Amino acid sequence: MSEYLPRIVSLGQAVPNEPHNCVVTMEEWCRMLGYKSHITFDIARNTQISLHRWWANPIGKSVQELSEDYIAGGVALSCRAIEECLDRPVDEFGSFIFVSTTQQLEVCPGMSFRIAGKLGMPSDIKLVDIISDGCEGLAPGLETAYSHLLTFRKPVLVVSCEICSSTYFPAPENDLQNTIANLIFSDGACAMVLDKSKDAQFPAILDFERSFTREGLGLLGYTYQDNRMKVILHKDVRTRIPPLIRQVVQRLLERNGLTKEDVSNWVFHNGGVAVLNETAAVLGLDSQRDLRYSWEILREFGNVSSATVGMVAKRMHEDPANRHGFTLGVTMGAGGQVGGVLARYE
Repeated sequence: MSEYLPRIVSLGQAVPNEPHNCVVTMEEWCRMLGYKSHITFDIARNTQISLHRWWANPIGKSVQELSEDYIAGGVALSCRAIEECLDRPVDEFGSFIFVSTTQQLEVCPGMSFRIAGKLGMPSDIKLVDIISDGCEGLAPGLETAYSHLLTFRKPVLVVSCEICSSTYFPAPENDLQNTIANLIFSDGACAMVLDKSKDAQFPAILDFERSFTREGLGLLGYTYQDNRMKVILHKDVRTRIPPLIRQVVQRLLERNGLTKEDVSNWVFHNGGVAVLNETAAVLGLDSQRDLRYSWEILREFGNVSSATVGMVAKRMHEDPANRHGFTLGVTMGAGGQVGGVLARYE
């Protein structure tokens, strides 16, 4: 019989949609940006992303306007994702964890405060904002939620929301790092409820692992140029991140007496076509089969930074045929950080 274990008992997501937001084909987006090189249009096609989804068109906006878009979009998309996954009244939650990286300017009071107020959460709920881990941010968010659940013994709500459009940088087309960032990153939010449950149709969280490379400062993240945020996206990401992923995966499996053949579901951040293929190669996986849900989310929504893995997990969980065995999730992000979580359906 199943026992009471910390489980992810509900998942939700939200993305910008027409007609209220900026949702265009990749070719249309290239034209909007004023790009003309056939190389850029080839890169856009090779991303395999079908639609570019941003909360608001950021072209020509000031830092202040982008920051206002971040707050408005962050609150709206987070609330939509939460409402989709709510399985109980909000006053039953003990903690609310908010994860993000794309704040153009400091938001104070924090986003957790703003969202909690918007949804009428109880005044004694514990609010936590986890900022600046990039695409890897959901891993520390889940670790924090897990700790709160065990410590305070009340269900925890976790939201990861990225408004990547708020960090749009108007660099020339020949700035390849910036151009690729403008093409692959999208806006969106995922939400999860963690609680102790005996319901084996939901995954029990078993273990966490994280790692980073000390040489990763110039690999992934943000810098400041002309008093605004600008993406750092080094060309070596595709080769330097997958070995770190292998290290994290091996540690999780070995510590729990498992091999990769014991894993039924792989839930990976979709850093891009090259990263997904190289990750599958270093782990000995079939990219299109084993990472199929990561590919689906990439094609439909792009790289939604820290919200991506939650969206991949939701897509995987929606098929009841997947609700068995071990699931291994991996995030990767700023500074070359990698986070892993091992879960099990019973």
